[in-house]
Amino acid sequence: METTRSTPETTRNDTGTARSPAVVATLSALLLLAASIAGQIAAGADYPSVPPGLVIPLVVAGLVACRTNRWTTGLALGVGLFIGMGAILTPNTGDHLSSGDTALIASTAAELVALATLVIAGAAATLPRKGTRH
Repeated sequence: METTRSTPETTRNDTGTARSPAVVATLSALLLLAASIAGQIAAGADYPSVPPGLVIPLVVAGLVACRTNRWTTGLALGVGLFIGMGAILTPNTGDHLSSGDTALIASTAAELVALATLVIAGAAATLPRKGTRH
């Protein structure tokens, strides 16, 4: 069983690895993004049989969880920007939000929250902090 200890700067688990709040938020946003896509599929949205918007965040979350560094958090930021641009440029998001289907509206709203959080937290986790050396 894994327990966690929190400090103001990091979250530590029994393995001794430390994750900043920005990394924890990035991981959470990746998982929320995948869950929101699954929710849209369950609500009847049209997606391919292997939806990239579901698979890619899960793979990147695994990479960030296993190997937290600037490359993996930068990849998470890139995923947020890439999928976010797709959500903005395609008419699907607007169609989902105006569909009248409560589950589809809620899952699409969760996707937008996850994308915004992913971009902000991914940038915070990737960009160097003042006063630190990388």
